[in-house]
Amino acid sequence: MVAPRPRLLPALSGLALLTAVALAVPVRVARAQSAPAPAPAPPPEATVPADPRFPEVIEAPPGFDRDPAWSEYDGAFRDAAAGDLARAKARLARLAQRWPGHPAEARARALIERREDPYAASNLARGELVFWSTVGGVSLAANLCVALECRSDRAFAGAYTLSIGGSLAVSLAASRRGVRKGEAQLYNSAQTWGGLNALALNDGFPGSATEASVAIAMQAGGLLAGIGLWQLWRPAQGDVALTNTFLVWGGVLTVWGLLAADAELSWRPVVIAGDVSLLLGAAISQSVHVSRGRTFLIDVGGILGVLAGGLVATGTETDAGAGVALMVGTAAGLGIAAAVTRGFDAPSPPVQVAPAALEGPGRSRGYGLAAGFSF
Repeated sequence: MVAPRPRLLPALSGLALLTAVALAVPVRVARAQSAPAPAPAPPPEATVPADPRFPEVIEAPPGFDRDPAWSEYDGAFRDAAAGDLARAKARLARLAQRWPGHPAEARARALIERREDPYAASNLARGELVFWSTVGGVSLAANLCVALECRSDRAFAGAYTLSIGGSLAVSLAASRRGVRKGEAQLYNSAQTWGGLNALALNDGFPGSATEASVAIAMQAGGLLAGIGLWQLWRPAQGDVALTNTFLVWGGVLTVWGLLAADAELSWRPVVIAGDVSLLLGAAISQSVHVSRGRTFLIDVGGILGVLAGGLVATGTETDAGAGVALMVGTAAGLGIAAAVTRGFDAPSPPVQVAPAALEGPGRSRGYGLAAGFSF
């Protein structure tokens, strides 16, 4: 009997192949486990997408390009960017009138409303009125003592206490409902104007009961004139300040002119020149609007001019030469200050650009420029 070898050999061959595969797999796994792990691949560089998607909070409302109210609002900003603020304000006013209740109407009203009313009552103005009225009570007390011929300390103390305390009480009571800035400044200036004109009428400080009575009457008359002018004129702070600047420096230049002409110094020509300058300043203030801050700077320029002229005057040998130096220095200081500050009251540019933090796609942050319009 012959054994079946042809079938045994293929079986043995298949068994050997399976054994080899079984032995090779653990070897490869072991090699794979013993090999070092590959380094992680670097993350892809952050790139800005070609069509970035910004947060919806800054997207225009639906139908913006088809809504006439939003179109008018957008047109106002285009006019402001072009520098035509008058037309931009007119557009906003028309928008607020034609589309009441529209979301653009609320924004338009917020832009066209004035943040500060120059004719609104002010606590600062009330404090200023009370302070200068109380100071005016000192002048009133001095004239009252001359009129009453005070001779004892008790009389002087009583006159000053009643005058200063009465001025304080009256000014507080009169301004309890509020006072405006220009109004307070006008009243204070009117009292000062009355006192200066009393010096012209008396040709100096009062030396008799009659002259003291004239000074008291002029101070009270000046205050009444200020009250009447407010009802007719209603000036702003800058208008009164410019008028006062003309009054003061008109009188100062007149003093220097009298000194340069070697004439006798007297109160009357100085006060008269101041009154003429006051009228000129009031007329100019109607066409040239100047802020109170700019008038202060012009006054500083005049003071520096006086100092410069006085420095030159110390080298002159005559009063006429000193008067000329003082007059030229004062006029030059006022003129230079007025020229240098000509842009002091210029409005802010309609387009304002400032650095700002910006939010981009994917909550990324960066820095850039933000532009805004001021109306």
